[in-house]
Order: sequence, then C-alpha cells, then structure tokens
Amino acid sequence: MEHGHSLVIPPHFDGNNYAYWKVRMKAFLKSIDERVWNSVEYGWEKPTTPVSEWQTSQKEAAAFNSKAMNAIFNAVSMEEFKRISNVEVAHTAWNILQTVHEGTKAVKINKLQQLITKFESIKMSDDESFDEFYAKLNDIVNSAYNLGEIYDQPKIVRKILRSLTEDFRPKVIVITESKDVDSIPVDELVGSL
Repeated sequence: MEHGHSLVIPPHFDGNNYAYWKVRMKAFLKSIDERVWNSVEYGWEKPTTPVSEWQTSQKEAAAFNSKAMNAIFNAVSMEEFKRISNVEVAHTAWNILQTVHEGTKAVKINKLQQLITKFESIKMSDDESFDEFYAKLNDIVNSAYNLGEIYDQPKIVRKILRSLTEDFRPKVIVITESKDVDSIPVDELVGSL
C-alpha cells in the first residue's frame, strides 16, 4: 500500500525500496531541523556527566538526536524496528539500516557496478513504450545516485537518444541536428519524445 506524504508523519519503511525511503527520510529529517539531520549524518555522543551538568549545547545536541531517533522509530515497520530498537544514537540506527539494506562498502561497489552495466546496456525494445523505457532508465539513474554515482544531464540525454528504437530515428535526427545535445535538459527531451 502506498503511503502519502506528510510534513509531520515520517515516510514509512517496511524493508522494501530502501533507496527511495532513504532519500525521503533524509528530506523529512531536514524539514524538522537541519541539525536533526546533522545528528544522523555525523552522530552524537552522550556526555558522561549527569544531565543536570550538561551545557546548553549538549542539551540541544541530545534533543536533536532524540528527534531523529523518534522520527526513525516511527518511520520503520516492526521488523525494521527490531534491528534498531536497542540503539540510542540516530547515527548508529541509520547506519544499521543502511548496512542491512545497501550492504557493506564492497556490496555497494558491486551493486553500483551492476547498475553501471545496466545503464550501459539498456535499450528500448520494440514492444515497450517510451514511458516504460524511460521509467527503467530513470530507476537505474536514481539507484546509482543513491549509491553515489551521478549521471550528468548530457550523458543521460545521449543515452536516451542512442537507445531508442528505429521508430524514433526521425525525431532523434531532428533533435541532434537542431540542438546542442549537451545542453538539452532531460525533461525537455522526454517531453519532445
């Protein structure tokens, strides 16, 4: 079941499509406060002194970590919650989920290599619509982005133009002869196709 988007309810994660959830959750945490996201990204270390002796900045840092933990706990399913329920630091909880669903650095590199291969080899088949082809290509590009590989607009535009079926050849010729391919935004190309 697809969940709606809310400014007060974090995006739900049930163990599927981690890359999509990760991007949405990062945006959600930043919408609470940029410092909430910072506590997830850079971590927080609980002071060893009693709470009554904490400096104002230490109390604020603890509050940002608590807000991040609350959001993460409320975003995940019971199965995912079990993985992180004994954690008190948002950075640690985030890293556990990331490692479980993206893998270690070696696994990420392997996944990225597979996506690069898919990007290089994808072609539109005769029995699929342009929208279906573009959705598959866009999924590869977004998945690679979530693993740290960024495809720039000209590379995506050129990939689309050379991956289309023969039916699109007249349009491709017109586009390549009338425009600077390296300056066409992807959405403009998609709109014209």
